[in-house]
Amino acid sequence: MEDGERSANLRRSILLTTSVFFIAQCTIFLLFAVSAGFASKYWSIFLPISGGFHILVLILLLLFQDDFTIESTGEKLDHINLANIITLSRVSTMPTLLVLVMAAKEYKIRIPLLVLVALIFLTDFFDGRISRRNNQVTRVGKMMDSASDYTLLVVLSVIFQYYLLIPAWFFVLVLVRLGIQALFMAILVIVKKRIEPNSTFMGKLTVASIMVLYTLEIIQLAVNAPSLLVFRIAEWVVAIIIVIGIFDKIVSFFDALKSKPSA
Repeated sequence: MEDGERSANLRRSILLTTSVFFIAQCTIFLLFAVSAGFASKYWSIFLPISGGFHILVLILLLLFQDDFTIESTGEKLDHINLANIITLSRVSTMPTLLVLVMAAKEYKIRIPLLVLVALIFLTDFFDGRISRRNNQVTRVGKMMDSASDYTLLVVLSVIFQYYLLIPAWFFVLVLVRLGIQALFMAILVIVKKRIEPNSTFMGKLTVASIMVLYTLEIIQLAVNAPSLLVFRIAEWVVAIIIVIGIFDKIVSFFDALKSKPSA
């Protein structure tokens, strides 16, 4: 297949996939909204947020279409593979999750919302296993996976602060950590003209620990459990991990600046 034909097929696949996910998210939202009776109140909020978000994702995927390449073989894809579709499904759900949690403060949708969050967490497990098992690891997949993790953390952090489930200092600490990550990525893009996905043990541990903490917080929210000392202790433990992770990210950033870009 010639490069021109491959690129055209990939663009069609990107457009079709993002369009299908946008329609799917509208359907998921309406299932929640119609059954609970808040469609008229929150549809006007959901539609522009989700629509704008999916347009942004579409633009970014088109800009990085050269990174739809199997890392181990160098094979250029002419379509979005299964692992990337699963990752993209997690990214696509972020606006839906944000608006539904806002609605959950007034309407009884917390249990099905907890199921939705659990499914989002599961996609983070399956896309990695599928990509490695089926040799579908791509640079764009690694970028989307990293971006989806951090986007999910931002959305959940805003949600938990909205419900006052986490203290303000913890919310600020998480935003500082994510802000540093975004700043370093922007600098690397400017200096090296591309993003070089690079995960460290502390980076993975930081994301995982915050995810575990937020899972506990979601369970607390869903069952209306009282705030317990164990949650406060968990917040301090995760906070220490985040601070250590910030220093690790600084070291990793300077290492990335010195390294040569991969072929």
